[in-house]
Amino acid sequence: LLDSIKTEPITIYHIGDQWWDLCAGPHVESTGVIPKKAIQLQSVAGAYWRGDEKREMLQRIYATAWKSPEQLKAYKKMVVEAKKRDHRVLGKQLDLFSIQVSDVTC
Repeated sequence: LLDSIKTEPITIYHIGDQWWDLCAGPHVESTGVIPKKAIQLQSVAGAYWRGDEKREMLQRIYATAWKSPEQLKAYKKMVVEAKKRDHRVLGKQLDLFSIQVSDVTC
């Protein structure tokens, strides 16, 4: 398992003796140190451990957390601006991507 992780540093986060998380990324000692107004839930999804549908379904929670509500606000503004420049949306709006229908057969 450790050989498959290519990022550094690898950290282990645990809650009591029941749950351990091996991952790459920073952790905080307690989520209580993160301001409540600096957290935003992005989505939830079900997933099977290692993609094996014979195993129990797990719940994934995707969220973003920041040091301050101001940082979260700046992040949300950046996401809105990025969506305005999404090439998939702009391509359709500007008719840059189109399929030409032809009566000619080969």
